[in-house]
Parts: sequence; C-alpha cells; structure tokens
Amino acid sequence: MLPAIPLKKCIFIPLCLLLLSPSTRAQQSGIDSLQLNLNAHTQRDTIRVDLLNKLSRLYFTKDAGIAARMGEEALNISNELGYVKGKIWATRNLALVENTKGNLDKQLQLTLTALKLAEAEGEPRTLGILNNDVGNIFTEQNSPRDALIYLQKSLQIKEQLNEIPEISKTLNNIGSAYIALKQTDSALLYLTRSEKLKISLRDERGLAYTYENMGIVAMLEHRYETALRYHQLSARYYKDTDNQPGITKASLNLAEVQTILGDLKSAEKNLDTARAINEKLGNFKNEMIYYKIRSKLDSARHDYASALKHYQAFSERNIDYFNIEKSRQINRSATKYEAEKKQRENVMLKKEQQLHLATIQQQRVLVLSGAALFLALLLITAMVYRLYKHQQELYQQLNSKNQEVSLQNRIILEQNATLENLNQVKDKIFSVISHDLRSPLAILEGLLFLLKDDKIDARQFSFYTDELWRDVKNTAYMMDNMLQWASNQMKGISVKADDFDLTLLLNQEFELLQTMARQKDVKLTHELKGAILVYADPDMIRLVLRNLINNAIKFTPGGGEIVLLAQLEKGEARVSVKDNGTGIPTEDQHRIFSNIYYSTTGTRNEKGCGLGLHLSKDFVERNHGHIWFESKPGEGSCFIFTVPLSDEQDINARGYTVVLQDNPVSGMSVLRR
Repeated sequence: MLPAIPLKKCIFIPLCLLLLSPSTRAQQSGIDSLQLNLNAHTQRDTIRVDLLNKLSRLYFTKDAGIAARMGEEALNISNELGYVKGKIWATRNLALVENTKGNLDKQLQLTLTALKLAEAEGEPRTLGILNNDVGNIFTEQNSPRDALIYLQKSLQIKEQLNEIPEISKTLNNIGSAYIALKQTDSALLYLTRSEKLKISLRDERGLAYTYENMGIVAMLEHRYETALRYHQLSARYYKDTDNQPGITKASLNLAEVQTILGDLKSAEKNLDTARAINEKLGNFKNEMIYYKIRSKLDSARHDYASALKHYQAFSERNIDYFNIEKSRQINRSATKYEAEKKQRENVMLKKEQQLHLATIQQQRVLVLSGAALFLALLLITAMVYRLYKHQQELYQQLNSKNQEVSLQNRIILEQNATLENLNQVKDKIFSVISHDLRSPLAILEGLLFLLKDDKIDARQFSFYTDELWRDVKNTAYMMDNMLQWASNQMKGISVKADDFDLTLLLNQEFELLQTMARQKDVKLTHELKGAILVYADPDMIRLVLRNLINNAIKFTPGGGEIVLLAQLEKGEARVSVKDNGTGIPTEDQHRIFSNIYYSTTGTRNEKGCGLGLHLSKDFVERNHGHIWFESKPGEGSCFIFTVPLSDEQDINARGYTVVLQDNPVSGMSVLRR
C-alpha cells in the first residue's frame, strides 16, 4: 500500500487551479482565432486542411458532431489534393470522435490506417502520437500488455525529440495500462511523473486525465478520501475545458466514491449529470457503468427492489458487452484462420508451379534432343525408341503428381469444412452460454447480492424464489439439450435400444413436470393404455418426452391444459402431447424441425436455446420413428411421435386405462383404473 498524499501536496494542488485557470480562456481564444481564419480562407487547399484538422482536434471533446464534420471535410480535400499529412491528421481526428461514442473497433481501424500512412512518410513526431493512440485503444479494450508495447515505443520516440507535452501524455497513458494490470505502484510512478510535467506546463486539459487515473489508483487501494479529492480535481478540470466525455467519466467516478463514503445525495446528483451527458454521446460502456453504480446507490438507501432492477439492467448490458468482446475475439480468430488457410494454399500453388516448370523444362530438353536425333536418324534409331519410352514415363509421373496434388486439395477442403462445422458448434455453445444461460445466473447473482448482508426479508425472498426455481430448472433442461446436441455434432451419439415400459418411464419424469406446470397454473394429465412395451433407447425417448411436455408448458398460459395420449397400431406406439396454448404462427411452422435453430420466449418470458425440437426429431428418427405436429395460432398445438413396439407387447390386449391426476389431499399423483 502506498502512503497517503502529504498535506503539503494536498494544499499545493488546489493552488494549481488558480494558476492554471487562464489556460481555459487561452484555449477558447485559440478556437475563436482558428475559426475566424477558417471562415476567411474558403479556398480548398492545404492551408484550409490544416485549419480544419486543428479545429477538429480541439472540438472532439466539446462537440463530437462538429469535430466529425470538420474531419470529414479535411479528409475529402486531402484526397483531392493528394495531401498525405492532411489525410493522416484527419483520419486520426475521426478516430478520436469514434472514441467518444465508445466505438473502439472503428477507432482502432482508423488509427492503424493513419499509422500506416505515417510510417510511409517517416515523420517521427507523428509516429510517436499515433503509437500512443493505438496503446490507449488497447488499454480500453482490456489488452494492457499489448498497449504497453505501443506506449513504450511512443515514449522512446518522444524522449528522443524532447517533446515535453507529448511525453507527459504518454506517461499518463502508461499509468492507465498499469492500472488495468492492477499494478498500482508502477501506475502511480508514471502518473506522478506525468503530473509534475503537466503542472510545469500549466496543462489543465491534460491534468484532468492524470488526476482521474490517480483517483482510480486510490480507489483500488481503498483510500477513498484521497480518491474523492482527485476525482473532484479531475471533474473541475474537465468542466473548465468543456470536455464532455471527461465530465461523464468524472461524474461516474465521483458517484461511486461518494456512495462508498455515504454522501448519497451528491452521488445521485453526479449520476444524473453523467446520464444526461451520455444520452447525447451514446457511449454504451458508460451506460453500463451507470446502472452498476445506481444499483449500489439504491442498495445503500435500502431500496432493494430498485437495486435489483438496476443490477439486472447492468447485467443485461454487461452480457451485450461480453458478446461484443466475444465477437471481436472470434473475428480475430477467423482472420488468423483465413491467413493460415491462404498460406497453405500459397504453399500448394507454389509446389504446383514448380512441378509445371519442371515439366516444361523437361519438354524443352526433349524437343532439343529430338532435333538432334533427327539429324542422326539412321545412326540412333534405337535410341529414339528409348527416348520415346522415357517420355511416356515422364507423362505418367506427371499424371501421378497431379493426382497427388488433387488428393491433397480434396483433403484440405474436407478439413476446412470440418473446421467450419466445429466453429459453428463452438459459436452456438458460446451464444447459449453467454446469453440464455447467463440470464438466470445474473438474477441469482442479484438475489445473492441482496442476501449477502441480510438486506432482503423472507417474504421478498420467497416472492423471487419460485421464479428463480423455474428459471434454473428451465436452464437445466436447456443445458441438457445443448450438451446432447454438442455431443451429437462433434462425435455422434450411438443408439442403445432396449425393451422398456413407456408408461413407467413417463411416470418417473411426470411429478417434476407437474410441479413446473402448477407453477404456471396449468393442468397436466396423461392417459395411457396400461403398460406399453417399446423397443428404443430409453434415454433418448425420455429427452423427447421431456422436451415436448416442457415446450407445451412454456407456451400454455395460466388456466390452460395439457394432455398426453397413446395409441397402439401397426407395430408401433403413437404418443401425442396436446395443449390449448398460444399455438405456432403459420409463417414460422416450417422452421420448427429445420436445421435453423428457432427459439421464442414463452408466455412468462421463459427462454430456450432452440435445440429441443431439433434434437427430438433426430432422436425419434434414430429409433425408427416419426414426429410431426399440428398447430393453429391462438388455439394450441399437438406434437405426435411414433416409436416401435417391443416383440413382447400384445397389441390386441387393451388392458386398462391409466389416468394420472393430482390427489387433492396429499398433492401427490395417483393411478386410477
């Protein structure tokens, strides 16, 4: 733990506010002067480009829209004139505008484009600034180790040029990277160096960023009073320089530390300020952070219902942010795979070209040899015959080589198809885990967040428990489906058929399914003709029954009814699951059993991964059965499947009817004959 800031320094910092305040007026004066010069200079030349770029750089924290318009005009004129320097700075300014919106991928793309142009020009100062920008983006993308590579390179260039203002910026940004690595000692070392340089330069704009980072370090070390002072200084400087993204971040930081310190009124005021500004900026990450801090503030006020609501809002945005990060990683993996694929194709093409060149060379030798042999035809007739045979052998070798190349190409194509299929399986698993499975876990996390310090009473907890139990059970079914599907896709599933009683298997699952039905006030019964012996894989048929019944419960509203029937005919059992729920829209019915994974939410927003019916069809057909459905929107659906009867089943024996109903006294299911 680093020592607290000495009293001297705490007194010195507020004095800096008085010393630095003229810089704001100077900056505004500079903007006004540049704007007058731009208005006076209407000719589309390099002078106008430079004026536009300077103004765009000053405006991007004040008004991103104005900065973007100036950057685009500068870029258009630079393209017309072939003015490379203008293109570099216009592209860099447009990248900074994307940063204010939280579009880090777009910012990185534009910055790397500018860096590539600068490397061709070989101008050191520009290279130092752009390497610094790339490092900042990697830090914001949670890749601080990659960021340090660019930032250290930038610092080396700037120190060689003795660019003190630029050195102070990069020192601050290296501190940010070490904060992301949770190495607070190293972070504070670089931030202190940056602070000294910026105070000597009276760089009020730059000090706002440095004091923000120092406040974050203090929060990581639980020095909240010190953190509050730094964040107040940062907010003051951001406001003085009219830095809208900075004011948003500073307000969020202040709200968080004020909530911890118990100043709830000030925390709410800062949260309202952050939200109002961010609605204009549209920064998704700031919105996510807002809901997280708002949840903590509600909890500190003992308003646990609002705390849970805001925590769920944070969790939903956090899931979306996770999906964006996941997509970025998948895109990087895809790019790497495509590069490796092209490299393999280039190697194969190179080998093929070498083979063709060797063949052409051999043919040239044969032509020259034939011309020489023709002149001495009478003397070397026997040799000509041998050469002819040799030529035939060469052609055979060439055909053999071509066949080998074709075989290798076919193997590569098959491998690519396999890899693409596995990649789709992986993406589907990631999608289910990151969205459908994380949602009930997020609700559970929110409840545990309130239970941790006994901040919710038994009545409130009981209210959420039934809903949570249903979500978790539904998630368990989804996980079972997903694992079965993934196993089927990646290594296949073998059918282990055996004789078993379909009625007994259904009874084993029925009590749990009835409990889920009662949760929604849905009546669930089944009517079977005594013991029904079938020949199939019991685990597969169990999953089919569970999916069809669970699907019926999902789309049947309270007060509805679900009935299971079975008929024996022509050596097979025909089982139907009928409900009077919402039914399936006509335009979506063709997608139910297709390879397109189709999923919608139930009558109480129950979620699914879209694999249950697809798996059910696959498992029924693997057991030599058929599955289909009949549905009318608003009237309900009926799903029917068949399964072969066992040789021991007497089709003509019509025994007795089994009806499973709820016992009104014990609540248990009983059999009636």
